[in-house]
Amino acid sequence: LSDTSINIYLRTLKTMLRYYWQRDRLDRVPIIEQLSIDEKDPIYITDLEFQAIMELDWLDRFYKRVFYFYRETGLRLRETFISTLDGNWLDIPNLSKGKRPRSIELIKSLIEIYNELMTWHENCGLLDPGRHLSKKLKKSLRSIGASEDKRFHSLRHTFAVRRIVENVSIYKIQKMMGHSSVTTTEKYAKMEIKR
Repeated sequence: LSDTSINIYLRTLKTMLRYYWQRDRLDRVPIIEQLSIDEKDPIYITDLEFQAIMELDWLDRFYKRVFYFYRETGLRLRETFISTLDGNWLDIPNLSKGKRPRSIELIKSLIEIYNELMTWHENCGLLDPGRHLSKKLKKSLRSIGASEDKRFHSLRHTFAVRRIVENVSIYKIQKMMGHSSVTTTEKYAKMEIKR
């Protein structure tokens, strides 16, 4: 379960218990033990690994640019394909996992990559372009000997880790990534920065 799902569940449970307590349907408050949740560090792509991907001879320049775009924007894989460009701003509707609309300001080079990616998306003829991009990155990661745990979503984690290292506020990172709660974003701040 995600942090958001757990929080919703706990709030619902608390509301139900209060309801029954106030109506004398409970003679004592039940003891609920806190479950321990294994916290895993985010799985991100190091600068050295990313550089190794950029130096792959067999990987087309287009894919290198796309991977760079995702690393620099923190977008979820399919968010790009549901977003719209308004000047320098990429508007992401509330149709993605975060269920919150958000906007990300893009620099000129990222706008160029976005336009290139959208043109490719319209003309590629693939049934699932997102899956294609994901497989291309996975193949790249394997060819440089990166951990099997790393995947396309790792570019999103990489975005967050890079912002933490740059001392960007955790609340700003939350807004940029579209997390509904800062608790979700805090896992990046708890990492061992030396890594």
